[in-house]
Amino acid sequence: MGNFYIKQIIASGKNKTDAVIHFCKGLNIICGVSDTGKTCVLKCIDFIFGSSIMPFDKSTGYSKVIMVASTNSGNVTFERELGKNQILVSSENANIESGKYNAKGSGSAISTVFLELIGIMDEHKIIKNKDFGTKRLTWRTFLHMFFIKESDVYKEESILIPEMPQDQTAFLSALLFLMTDKDFSEFSAHEEQKNMEAQRAAIERHIGGELEKISKRQMALADVIFTCGKSECMEDMLQDAVDSLADTEKRIIQAVEHSKHICSKTIVLHEKLAKGNLLTQRFQALRSQYIADIKRLNLIVDGEAHMENIDHASKCPLCEGKIQAKDYPHYTEASQSELNRIMAHLNDLDETEKDVLAEQRAIEMSLSALSAEKSEVESLVTNELNPKAHELTQMLKSYRELICKQNEVDMLESLAAELSEELRRLRQGENSKMEYKPKQYFTAEILAAINKYLYGILDICKYEGLESSEFSLDGLDVLINGQPKATTRGKGYRGFINTVLALVFRQYLADVGSYTPGLLIVDSPLLSLVQGVQDTASDSMKTALFRYLLANQGEGQVIVVENEIPNLDYENDGAVVHRFTKGKSHGRYGFLHEVN
Repeated sequence: MGNFYIKQIIASGKNKTDAVIHFCKGLNIICGVSDTGKTCVLKCIDFIFGSSIMPFDKSTGYSKVIMVASTNSGNVTFERELGKNQILVSSENANIESGKYNAKGSGSAISTVFLELIGIMDEHKIIKNKDFGTKRLTWRTFLHMFFIKESDVYKEESILIPEMPQDQTAFLSALLFLMTDKDFSEFSAHEEQKNMEAQRAAIERHIGGELEKISKRQMALADVIFTCGKSECMEDMLQDAVDSLADTEKRIIQAVEHSKHICSKTIVLHEKLAKGNLLTQRFQALRSQYIADIKRLNLIVDGEAHMENIDHASKCPLCEGKIQAKDYPHYTEASQSELNRIMAHLNDLDETEKDVLAEQRAIEMSLSALSAEKSEVESLVTNELNPKAHELTQMLKSYRELICKQNEVDMLESLAAELSEELRRLRQGENSKMEYKPKQYFTAEILAAINKYLYGILDICKYEGLESSEFSLDGLDVLINGQPKATTRGKGYRGFINTVLALVFRQYLADVGSYTPGLLIVDSPLLSLVQGVQDTASDSMKTALFRYLLANQGEGQVIVVENEIPNLDYENDGAVVHRFTKGKSHGRYGFLHEVN
């Protein structure tokens, strides 16, 4: 937090009731309809800060502006009459001397009082141009970074850039002083010239060393490449190897497919062979059955033939009674017929078995031929195609390495040419004049901290579509998602981003800076924030920004002027809200009494 805050702004005049507005040391909001004097309050502050623009016309009856600033050691009161250059200071703070100060010009300037209020007790010189010219550090050198007027809040260029472009170097020097307590005034062009010459000599030594390394590497690569000729030759050889490898791989694929086909045919033939063997076994069983039947039938026929030669008894040997002769059936004819039929089947079986055996032999010959063919295919793949593919692959690897080395040679030649040109420019610039460039003193550490604050505040304030953010030294402005604010969003978003940028530097100076004004004044930052955002939503950017201001009142005083503000409990969170109603019978009409 800063060492002071604005406690009161008073407009007074003869026979006029004082127009008074009170502020707290945290968040203060002046809101209401247009033409009620909201901006007039800020003009009064700027008038006390040394502006030559009068905040209101004498015709209003008001002729004087009074500002009361509160410090830890007592109040400091500033009085300035319209049209006067002098400001009367009445101080209760022992470090601030009471008396008359000039708003502008030589002599005792009001600027020294405000610098003392933020802890800058001695006079400091800052560098104002590239030629190391200096000027006195003043309050208004950096006022625009924490006092953002309505005419500036929506501008496309950075709010850090002063109204007069020639003042940019002085502002950056002042900002660096606030950050680091170094005013750089002790840097002389002569000393910087010596430093530049030392740096140039170091760079020349570095470039010379790099050129020597490049030369050695080029010689080593030349020895490797020499036997292969130019890169065009290697390109042709590489293409030939690629084509040959593709052809070899195609032949391997064809051989594998052919081997699969042989395997399929072999499986089918083995199935047929198995079926033939089964049939042969069945034929053997059937032949055995036929032979057994033939033997049985032959036995029957032979038996009947012998039966005819046997005498039959006509008397019973016991009782000598007559035995009636029996007629037995004859099977010879039937057996002979059955025997003929079986013999015919047996002959057919023999013929069929011969055919099956012939087919089995043919299958075995085919299997033998397929086995030999498969062995030839496997031998082709194993002993010829795979070794050739491996050889070609290694050849391709070697060619590619050679081409990479040739490309490295070309790259080294280009790099050597660039370094030689850089060395030439350095030597040509030996007598060049040293220039002061304040941006080079914004270190990586400073920029990293600024970028951290920037993304954090944008994220807390719910900036829609946020993916990345960066503070760019080139334009002293914000890049969101890699794009400048002027090309991505409209007027309302520019006001929002400009306000966030001011908050970023306020937070940086409050946290790690050497000095901080502890004050931020913004006129109408969100007046036109309507593009793509529902401002009535509780999580909108506008509401989120005011929630951020409420939550961070400890970082210093903020005074915001706005027509409409989100519906939040400001008073309960310690903020002060002044509502100008423009109503004659209710509320406060505006800042100045009886002024329409």
